[in-house]
Amino acid sequence: MSVADLTLVQVARAVRSGELSPVEVVEAVLERTSRVQPRLQPFLWLDPERALDQARQRAQEPLRGPLHGVPVTLKDLIAERGAPFTCGSALRAGEVAAEDAEVTRRLREAGAVFVGRAHLHEFAFGVSNDNPHFGRARNPWDPERSPGGSSGGSAVAVATGCAFGSVGTDTGGSVRIPAALCGVVGVKPTYGLVPRHGVFPLAPSLDHPGPLARTVEDAAVLLEVLAGSPGRYTSGLGSGVRGVRLGVPRGRWWEVVHPLVAARFQEAVQVLQREGARCTPVDFPWEAASAVATALLLVEAAAVHAEGLRTRPEGYGMDVRERLLVGLCLPAERYVQALRVRRVLASRCRQLWDQVDLLASPTVPVPAPRWGEQTTEVAGAPHDTRSLLTRFTNPFNALGLPAATVPCGFAEGLPVGLQLVGPPWQEARVLAAAAAYERARGPLASPEV
Repeated sequence: MSVADLTLVQVARAVRSGELSPVEVVEAVLERTSRVQPRLQPFLWLDPERALDQARQRAQEPLRGPLHGVPVTLKDLIAERGAPFTCGSALRAGEVAAEDAEVTRRLREAGAVFVGRAHLHEFAFGVSNDNPHFGRARNPWDPERSPGGSSGGSAVAVATGCAFGSVGTDTGGSVRIPAALCGVVGVKPTYGLVPRHGVFPLAPSLDHPGPLARTVEDAAVLLEVLAGSPGRYTSGLGSGVRGVRLGVPRGRWWEVVHPLVAARFQEAVQVLQREGARCTPVDFPWEAASAVATALLLVEAAAVHAEGLRTRPEGYGMDVRERLLVGLCLPAERYVQALRVRRVLASRCRQLWDQVDLLASPTVPVPAPRWGEQTTEVAGAPHDTRSLLTRFTNPFNALGLPAATVPCGFAEGLPVGLQLVGPPWQEARVLAAAAAYERARGPLASPEV
């Protein structure tokens, strides 16, 4: 087994003990990247010598922190001093970040090594990672399918061993969707837990930076660094789920879920029940919360890009430009109404947490779609693919709740994700349940590289 196949925690431990040097670790990751990048394109930019220089520096330093000598990557929407900062757009070609984003600074202080800039959907405004300016990051389980987006490059890099962790952004599911479709762990923390300074905005009231990694423990380590909270999430990972009240949605919610995805979800719930969780059927306002998230996203994204739309509209890819123009056309009344409904839904969720400790759902209701698949058939009816992919994720952006996805098996040979959601600031509870499931589930296959 290659060093590139280890987990983040295993590599960090080996570096601390002297079993591996940061240079050896980075060399293994760069060798893996040289084979993966031509086929799957997880990166928009690579500078192997720069990464090796950082590794050599780490090798000469005292231990900085929990990520000392560990290669990670950042979505090219997060500023990294001296590196390209394109946001996946031709409009920003040649842009180089003058300073680190706050999350980048925290990773650097923890000892991380940056190996490249991860591919993304243009300006993070999409879920396919089909980028008209830089091409496609491809799903490692089937290159003819999407890895999900917008943090698709991050998920591909982690799944294939080109990085031990990555930081993406999640505005409607953009960490959780690609994590689920590529078979890795992704975490969207509570809104505001992880700082957004130096992260190019998509929709400021919905944007959440968050980690992607191979295991729940790896993701918890990364989240502790990003949130500046040592030990806060890793210390409780072994607490299990005995007595945890797990809310399982009922009703119309199940009408638009691929049958094999539904089967994997039910199996995951049964695993959690065997571990001691108590399942409770619940009603959740999926449609209303999703509509709120969509309205807020369209209007806020259009506001962020108003100047670019006025001066250089042709510089945007067609799909992103069309959605931005829709946002410009929405009346202010629609946005204000969405804010009002969000407050009502937040109040309803507070009542929900009196009944359950966590909410469970599939992360994405269908397996990874094929490229160019505008509609996907579910239960004998066609559905808009983009809306399907965000169906169970964007409600929690609107509500700002912590949510994690953990792999829970396969449908048609493609990964399926289990989503666990908790009350505000209860990332530790979410991650402990995800870790309990992951332990009980046992190992899963990895994509061939």
